[in-house]
Amino acid sequence: MKCYNHSEVVAIGVCTSCGKAVCQTCAVQVQDNIMCRNCLAVGKVTSNSPDPNTALLVEMVGGFFGLMGLGHIYAGRTTDGLIFLIGWLTYLALSWTVIGLLSLVAVGFCLIPAQLLIHIGVPIWLAVKLRNELETQTYQIST
Repeated sequence: MKCYNHSEVVAIGVCTSCGKAVCQTCAVQVQDNIMCRNCLAVGKVTSNSPDPNTALLVEMVGGFFGLMGLGHIYAGRTTDGLIFLIGWLTYLALSWTVIGLLSLVAVGFCLIPAQLLIHIGVPIWLAVKLRNELETQTYQIST
């Protein structure tokens, strides 16, 4: 595939706004999208990729309330999101049940700080990981 503007140069991708093939010189990266300079000049900026910071917030806040995986679903990673959602809900139900039962013999009270650390730390870690993956995501366009 050749660049629409430079017919002798191999294209590195396709403009996400107009669909024309673009070379390294003509291409401009806007978030995770490749655009041609013409579309950028006339303001045809289209963003069909999820915002990494929004995904971070949705994942983190959802995780704090037991709904970890919502950020992945927002980002279009539905299978991963559902796996995290079901897994996290299962983990929380089992862990708090075990801690509750062990609290009857006073041992469970020692586990509460660790459980709270996990309950806060895992959603933060997963949200940051998701944001970093979305920010470094690149298009692999075959030429």
